[in-house]
Amino acid sequence: MPYRIALLSKFPPIEGGIASKTYWLARGLALRGHEIHVITHDITAGREYTIKDGLELPNDGSNIRVHRTQPDLPWHIPEDNEYALSLVNTAIEVIETHKIQVLDSGYLVPYGIAGYITKLSTRIPHVMRHGGSDLEKFLKQNNLQYLVNLALSNADVIITNRLHANLFEHSTSKLVIQPAYVPDENVFVPRNGTKTQYRLAVIGKINYHWQHKSLKLIAKVMENLADKFECVIYGQGNGIDSFKESLKLDNLSNFEWSSFVGPWEMPRILSQLDAIFVFVSNLPNSVFSNLVLEAAWMGVGIITDRQDFKDTYRDIVAFNKNQVLVVSPTDSELSAKLITRWVKDRNSSKPDPQPLASFQKFLLSNEAVYADVLNNVAG
Repeated sequence: MPYRIALLSKFPPIEGGIASKTYWLARGLALRGHEIHVITHDITAGREYTIKDGLELPNDGSNIRVHRTQPDLPWHIPEDNEYALSLVNTAIEVIETHKIQVLDSGYLVPYGIAGYITKLSTRIPHVMRHGGSDLEKFLKQNNLQYLVNLALSNADVIITNRLHANLFEHSTSKLVIQPAYVPDENVFVPRNGTKTQYRLAVIGKINYHWQHKSLKLIAKVMENLADKFECVIYGQGNGIDSFKESLKLDNLSNFEWSSFVGPWEMPRILSQLDAIFVFVSNLPNSVFSNLVLEAAWMGVGIITDRQDFKDTYRDIVAFNKNQVLVVSPTDSELSAKLITRWVKDRNSSKPDPQPLASFQKFLLSNEAVYADVLNNVAG
């Protein structure tokens, strides 16, 4: 039975893992016949992390309806953009206009809180999801403690994952455990054939704490590979100028620089790559990456700096024998030699990845959540 569902979350042209997850969930549900409405910020929010041309969604038959908040509220004292209030206002409008049956929010702040306030106003069933950084910044550090806890305790369902389920074990809301992300196996398809030019990339935000992402170490390894590989940096953010300044001026030309692309462009981008860099050892918190799974689904290699890297994804994919290479980033010359040999070996013999989760089953799991909350309302 098709449902009328509103997803209240980050969404392109905002870049990032949550926006990407929301896009693929919306697309998958819409293609299965559900009426999907996305409620999100207007394009003035997060300007430094906005995808160029990200407003226009692909014409793939999914017919996702996107509702953005009012961009220009009257100036007033105290000065405030009132993003959260705009989200609530737009959510109530969409719910009442389109007779929405379920509200599904994708990140604790502001979307989960906005969903909670919207539920109070409309009595709509509210499904709450979270990311990773929102748990670290808000739930664990007790920022906006009362609102976050009220939102969580009043949600009809909290959708979490194996990595974070312990944070909600005392919640009074129903808990559903799903994989943190599952790529669409009909879209992220392994590349066939060999390539004549090797190509490596690092992909992601370049924000104020770019040093924690080991980008300078990655650039040093790339510099030692520039004569054998095309090396690409896909990223933007308020740290990109600082990052470029940290590199020697004559080394900037060793890399191809590209801004963000929409999530629908990632299959094309990944199909051109032999491997991606995902260094995690210096990150302040453990980070789950959609990109890792998308690369795994497509058979793209992953270069990392941590031996236990695979553990984060063990319930979603069994990496093939030669898909992940662990290097020591402080020895850039040795790392470059290992990468060169590894990529050539992979190019000659590349076994298919072994996904342990299915996107179609993931969609069915979400449909079951919606059916359950609607049955509870009817009962």
